Amino acid sequence: MRRGYLLAEAMIAVIIAGIVAAIFTTMNYYTHLQSNTLKGQNSKTILEVIKSRLLHTAKDADNDSYFELLKEEADNTLPANLGLGVDAWGKRVFYSTIDLGAANADALYAQNIISISPNTNIAGRLVSSGQDMILDTDKDDSVAQGDDIMLEIGVGELNHFKLYGSSEITTQTRGYNSAIVSATEPLAPINGALWFDTAVSKLKMYNSTTSTWTQIN
Repeated sequence: MRRGYLLAEAMIAVIIAGIVAAIFTTMNYYTHLQSNTLKGQNSKTILEVIKSRLLHTAKDADNDSYFELLKEEADNTLPANLGLGVDAWGKRVFYSTIDLGAANADALYAQNIISISPNTNIAGRLVSSGQDMILDTDKDDSVAQGDDIMLEIGVGELNHFKLYGSSEITTQTRGYNSAIVSATEPLAPINGALWFDTAVSKLKMYNSTTSTWTQIN
């Protein structure tokens, strides 16, 4: 009779152990899930902070009325003097820039002239490779691929910040919202660029289709 009780007790103990194991496995899964969700949110914040620092450090290095961002390292990582370089998973943030104006001779600032994004008027791009730490997004993608997290810096946003000390709300497909002021025609203008021609005191907008400046006042 006692032997029967021992068998039942052993079976109950095994069942309880199984239930406890299942509970801990489930808790571990959701903890891991919540951890990665939080890291994703933190990575977005990190990219915003990096973007803010890049806006602050940008300058018109070649005096062509186009502000340039700090140049990326040879492996497309952020310059060390920026103080930030990894996402919440500890992976290096991918960083690319383009010099949209005249050729820039300052080695500290953007010199690349090859397109970095299919979206128009983009001066820089930041990409976190996400939870899987594999970079799925390339220069031909208009939005982040896979679990990547992408943040782009628009030309208009960059110029607005440098001229007025504040950033705009959105970035993509944005031209200048501030005018280039000079007596001579800006070099290598982008579509929608505004130019206040001081020689005739007229505001003009560039049309890339016709490659002409159209007076708008």
